Amino acid sequence: MGSNGPLGSVRRLPADLAVALAVTGLVTVATFAPVLRETPIRIPLGLAFLLVVPGYVVVSALFPTRDDVDGVDRFSLSVVSSAIVVPAVGLALNATPWGIRLEPMLIGVSLLVLATVVVATRRRLAVRPADRFRVPYRKWGRRATDALRPDGVADLALTLSLAVAVIVAVGAVGFAVADHHGYGPAIGEDDDGSAAISLLDADGELLTDGVELEPGTTESIAIGVDNHADEERTYTVVALEQELEDGTVDGERELEQVEVPVDGGEFEVFEYDLEMTGSDGGRLVWLLYSGAVPDEPAPDTATAHVSVTIAENE
Repeated sequence: MGSNGPLGSVRRLPADLAVALAVTGLVTVATFAPVLRETPIRIPLGLAFLLVVPGYVVVSALFPTRDDVDGVDRFSLSVVSSAIVVPAVGLALNATPWGIRLEPMLIGVSLLVLATVVVATRRRLAVRPADRFRVPYRKWGRRATDALRPDGVADLALTLSLAVAVIVAVGAVGFAVADHHGYGPAIGEDDDGSAAISLLDADGELLTDGVELEPGTTESIAIGVDNHADEERTYTVVALEQELEDGTVDGERELEQVEVPVDGGEFEVFEYDLEMTGSDGGRLVWLLYSGAVPDEPAPDTATAHVSVTIAENE
């Protein structure tokens, strides 16, 4: 009897492509599951997924036979293809309302992987069984066992040293990536450096930090808050008015605090009415906090800060 129906199709799915689908599913669960998405486990899964899986299924669709490319070249082509495919998906998403964000990118790449696996499976099954590409798991396992089997104390020490070096290197990369995404030690209270603040003019153009304004300015200025994290966060922007004497702060007062909720990977802008009640030559400073605001807000305790300087009257 033939293997017809869904069960038969699953049984005919090549093992390497089944692993590609499994990794895709694990990354999806790690990204969207309420508990797992808050842990660093999605980082190594995401790296393995983006660096290898999309390109591997593309290469499998292009080269279905075992004589096309060998294992080493196939892996190298997979990494190169991923470096082409993933940015292409990002460029396509950038032209949509969803933009380049984690969730749309994952969905887009996952759909591409699923479609490409279907094509790769059909092309491989169309080839004679003797000519189909198969991952030689047992052959690679025997080679790995022979390579790791020490012939003496010196070989054992060399093997263990190499294993420790690989573990340390992978751990260092993982720690750096985790720390960049906010899973490492915090800098101050809830300050992981994953946000930025900027000034914009009435046309939405970026202004240089410390830009000088004319005395008596009453127009509003736009404050932009950029959330580099993957999840929604609420930031606090503290506005300070500083009096300057010979370039140094001679006094300051807090004007107000504004809470700004920003979706993950998004940029939020709000208008601020300039209040120039101090003397000429002062400065307005906006401090961005991703956590609790201290009793005495200051630039050195903030996640980021920007300012405008008021020119002195001639």
